[in-house]
Amino acid sequence: MGTNNYDDLSKGELIKADLYSRPNYINGKYRACQLMGLCNLEQVKNDDVFFLETLKVRADSADKMIAEAELQGKDTNDINVMKELGEEINALGAPIHRREAVLTAIFVSLRLIIYYGIAIGIWGLAFKESFFFFSLFGVIAGLIICLMSVAPVIAYQRTKERIRDIVVGVGGTWGSIGIIIGVLGLAALAVRFIFFKN
Repeated sequence: MGTNNYDDLSKGELIKADLYSRPNYINGKYRACQLMGLCNLEQVKNDDVFFLETLKVRADSADKMIAEAELQGKDTNDINVMKELGEEINALGAPIHRREAVLTAIFVSLRLIIYYGIAIGIWGLAFKESFFFFSLFGVIAGLIICLMSVAPVIAYQRTKERIRDIVVGVGGTWGSIGIIIGVLGLAALAVRFIFFKN
């Protein structure tokens, strides 16, 4: 029995084999649509499983939308029809590599940790306590927030647009809370300097 069978393929190779065997890849419709990632599949590395999984989801959507267009009587051999269809499919979002998602998660987390470290550190000054000690508490609080609800969510997103939306949401919620804590701390510090100088 030969050893060159599907059992010998890695997960990435299996996904690629599935994508290469799809009718819309074979007949060139993915390329005609200029689908991000799918029109240059040969450039994607076999070990980039996360990205290949994203492309598989994208291919599922493309197959469905192409089939729907054909049912509506559209000529999917017309290059203009396919470009228009490709724009709709690509509007679902640009596929993203896992490392980019992880780096974004780290960057956003570090920013939040700094926010909370400074914001709560200001309260240390307001209470005539150690800025460093309170900042350390803030860093720990920021780290817990990031580990529990920020970093894992961002790291597993598959499109740039989705990551951008989540980053904006994180800034509007957790980031705003950190800023409010800092502003209130500054207000408390100002009150201490004005009314309680001693």
